[in-house]
Amino acid sequence: MPTIIKEKTDLKFEPVHLSDLTEITDLYFARSEKENKNFEQCKLTEAFGFPIYKLVEGNLIIGYSYFTIDVSDKIVFKAIINPEYSFGDLENRFINNSRQKYFSQKEPDCKGMKNSINRIVDWLNWSR
Repeated sequence: MPTIIKEKTDLKFEPVHLSDLTEITDLYFARSEKENKNFEQCKLTEAFGFPIYKLVEGNLIIGYSYFTIDVSDKIVFKAIINPEYSFGDLENRFINNSRQKYFSQKEPDCKGMKNSINRIVDWLNWSR
């Protein structure tokens, strides 16, 4: 019989607020720079997606989940978590919780979601 180990953490799962976007873009750029050594642009693209939930430890945002729209107009949920705080299958659980919670509150509307991504990316690029 398998043993199930439940990890105890002080992580909080919360909605993203406008005041969180500076920390979230910093996490995004830190991850982008590691993945792409020739990273020269400091502009966000549609790959940034639309942030919806954050993982918080104390007062520090250690990760966030977001949705993007792929080339076949399918809604894709993803997450970026600071590797120093990531353990086990935290990223997958965070993505699944985000997807469930988001769709429990809203109907999927691919066109509207794509528009939301474009608007937030444009606004963040303009405000930086």
